[in-house]
Amino acid sequence: MMRDTKPPIRQARAIQVRGDRRSRSLRWLLAPAVVILLPLLVLLTPGLTIAPLSAIEPQRGGPRPIDRLDLPGPPTHVQPIDRASPVPVPVPLAIPPRILDDRFKAAIVAARTEAGAYGITFAAVRDGEVFWSGSSGVHRDGGGAMEADDPLVIGSVTKTFVAAATMQLVEDGRLDLDDALRDHLQLPAINREITIRQLLDHTSGLADVYNERTRRGLEEDPGRAWTAAEVLRTIRPAWYEPGEGWAYANTNYFLLGLLIERVTGSSLAEDFERRFLDPLELDETRLLTGTDDGGPLSPAWATIFWASGAMSASAADLARWGDALYDGEILTDASREAMIDLNSHDYGLGLQRIQVPGAIGYGHTGLLNAYTTLLVYLPAEDTTLALLVNRSEVDLGAMLAAEPQRGPSLLELIGVDRPGPKRP
Repeated sequence: MMRDTKPPIRQARAIQVRGDRRSRSLRWLLAPAVVILLPLLVLLTPGLTIAPLSAIEPQRGGPRPIDRLDLPGPPTHVQPIDRASPVPVPVPLAIPPRILDDRFKAAIVAARTEAGAYGITFAAVRDGEVFWSGSSGVHRDGGGAMEADDPLVIGSVTKTFVAAATMQLVEDGRLDLDDALRDHLQLPAINREITIRQLLDHTSGLADVYNERTRRGLEEDPGRAWTAAEVLRTIRPAWYEPGEGWAYANTNYFLLGLLIERVTGSSLAEDFERRFLDPLELDETRLLTGTDDGGPLSPAWATIFWASGAMSASAADLARWGDALYDGEILTDASREAMIDLNSHDYGLGLQRIQVPGAIGYGHTGLLNAYTTLLVYLPAEDTTLALLVNRSEVDLGAMLAAEPQRGPSLLELIGVDRPGPKRP
């Protein structure tokens, strides 16, 4: 039986405490004591004074991205996904297009308000066609209103591209899932027993690329691009022996990126363009390499996380990608079934089980720096959704289910029944 062997890492959160009017009269009485005690408190417990400065943004639960830096892991109970006979639920096209568009616009504003995000983009795709995409809010950097086709960082949704490229190499006979990584890459520091399959499903035992050394690099010199060799030299000792546990680690996909480059002789960015981006006309999607002037990730963030999370895409591009990957011809049925063979942690080969209010599907979530992303294919609805948020630690499920006043949510608009009591 596999065991989850990675201990959780807790992050500080700033909590605002609000008092009532009766407490205001006490402030003048307490002020002298505060003046005396505060310097002593700083000396004795400096960690308390810096905690609010390092606090993450608030979260409310729901479908949780699994590439956050504290890596808490997905749910442990797996529920099978029935893909045998999906029942398409059509968008209510009988509604006049203008009214339908107005409803989507109201629903996406409700979703952004639910998250307290600066800005979000959303797209829904069925049978390769985008039937709605839109945006709400503004860019974090004050760069103006968010547009529907603006690309945002997608974090670990990048792993869906890496997994698909790996599976295509397997289909072509250039790799086997049970090949040892070191059959193809000469990396003496990597356990010779680790297989390609174990990298794809996070059972390799490798520690994560995010560690004390890379954290300092991100914080102290974000403008410096790291080489792959520099990143790999920071990797700490393995968490467990290959195949003996499960722990989500970005290192697995960093190594798969190097493997793809070694087998194809192309850079990972060039390989993605040739395989996926150009054929599918994903014009707003790219791998971030740390050489992009004014890109959404600094060079350190782009090169340390690289194949594990450093891509940007528009919502429409991402939803079309998910439709092609999970319900199209990017992979053979056999490869897709292998990807969807979930373990007890609800994870397959570059794919995770995702449950949103009223529906279940599969895809991937992402959280990197200040960006949260959801890509999910819902078989029963035969629909792929992409939700991109320029804020960390948001409740993606609650955003999709958020209802404007007297109107349907994003989920209801794409045909998902609203769970719980029905609206009168």
